Amino acid sequence: MNPAPLFLGTSGLLLFAIGLVLGFAIPLLRNSRMGLSAHLTAVQTGPALVAIGLFWRYCSVPPAWDWPLAVVLAGSSYILVCGIGLAAATGASEALPIAGKGHRGTRMQERLVSVLVVGSSLAMLGAIIPVCWFALGAVIVP
Repeated sequence: MNPAPLFLGTSGLLLFAIGLVLGFAIPLLRNSRMGLSAHLTAVQTGPALVAIGLFWRYCSVPPAWDWPLAVVLAGSSYILVCGIGLAAATGASEALPIAGKGHRGTRMQERLVSVLVVGSSLAMLGAIIPVCWFALGAVIVP
């Protein structure tokens, strides 16, 4: 049995639960608007991971790509939520200027948030493109 779909599904459910907890923490954060962004990112990305896990067997992902793509998708989702949550807690706003308007973190906080948010977003994009490619290939060449 392929462990990637189960890993994606359980990772998604846990991320969704983390998002619900983040929702309760919004009023406690330095930047509540950014806290709302972290909450929404988690409660939307979690079910997306579950959906990808359910759809995984139809994507025809080669075995050598299977586990690495699943780990990058789940890991980058968690890192993104952590980055946005850190921005909410510290007030860092450089990487997310709309939600961070009126707030500023230290130079180190700003850099760390930028690395987490931009890096995880690029990793997520880099993993979802091959998944879509394999899914498209499975549809075009059954």
